[in-house]
Amino acid sequence: MKKIIFLFLLFVSTLFANIGTITLLEGEAFTKRGEESIRLKLTDTIFEKDFIETKSNSKVKITFKDNTIITIGEDSTLDIEEYLYSNSSNDKSNFNVTKGAFHVITGQIGKTNPDKFKLKTKNASIGIRGTEIYGDENVVFCTQGAIFVNSFGVIREVPQGFFLNTFNNQIPSLVIPINQEQFRDLISRLNTNSISNNQNPNNFDNSSTPLAFQNNQGSEMMQNQDNQNSWGYWASSIQDENNNTRIDKSINDYMQNSNNMDSNNMDSSNVEYVQNLMNNTTITELNFSGDINVPNIPSIGTNYIDFNFYFGGSDNTFNASYGFEGERGNNYGGDLNGNITSTGFSGTNISGIFNGANIDSISGNITMDNGLDTLDGTFSANKQ
Repeated sequence: MKKIIFLFLLFVSTLFANIGTITLLEGEAFTKRGEESIRLKLTDTIFEKDFIETKSNSKVKITFKDNTIITIGEDSTLDIEEYLYSNSSNDKSNFNVTKGAFHVITGQIGKTNPDKFKLKTKNASIGIRGTEIYGDENVVFCTQGAIFVNSFGVIREVPQGFFLNTFNNQIPSLVIPINQEQFRDLISRLNTNSISNNQNPNNFDNSSTPLAFQNNQGSEMMQNQDNQNSWGYWASSIQDENNNTRIDKSINDYMQNSNNMDSNNMDSSNVEYVQNLMNNTTITELNFSGDINVPNIPSIGTNYIDFNFYFGGSDNTFNASYGFEGERGNNYGGDLNGNITSTGFSGTNISGIFNGANIDSISGNITMDNGLDTLDGTFSANKQ
């Protein structure tokens, strides 16, 4: 009988093992644990199989045993389907953000067993290589390391500084440089900045809490931001290289690089290769073909963009033709042209960069005009 009781207690303790802690809470968040719904508080323990939900103007951050950090924004849900951490080859985690915005910084499991770290959204399954990820059910940003996104049977690799869109009924978009406007919109859903909605309105008076604030509003606002400043006391224990790099290089750095599309986006071999083509006395023609992505407007018909680049011979120009047919009658098409530099290319309503040491692909921004209105999008094209 004692053996049976011991085994039962062992089973119960394993089933409800402590796997993480609430390390930041703003507004209201609940967890469904079995048949019970529990309102969460700061420093509460999290268990495997917990289903966590935030309300409006709310967010919650969880630090797991392996130092994985997951933040979900307002009106979001996180299903902890599987989590095992014993600092061994058996470690694994399986998270499902079924709704809303999220920010993930991987910890030890992502470093030592990256193939066993899984993150799912409504439209995609994400694999990692020691990384940092932002996203929701419709978009995935990689801001550190690299990820693999599997959606509708198509797998795309997303490197640092790039993103893609996912959809309810079609394969994901091509991988393109981070769109600053779309990224800021996602961040706004993670940073509610609603001090009055804080779960403990007096926590800035309590120096023992991990959310202790300075006695001024500016510091309070910074403390609630979902960035390295809000990691709190647990940040010092994060040792894997991607998070150390994260501290040294903020998101704003590479966001600005992607937005400016200047030489910072290209390595020296890339710039040198393009410059050599430009300096040739004979003309080298390179052709690229790809498609266009417009945030929140999926393509339902024609979608293409074709480029002809002419390097050298005192030319160094390009022309492009495109067509885009989106939902709600968003139909556009036309021709564009412009000039090439060693760090990219630009013309009226279009700009882009060369990717890869031998410019195997290009990507950039486009403004489409159908005579009545304009539509901003991004493009990605491969060498033909």
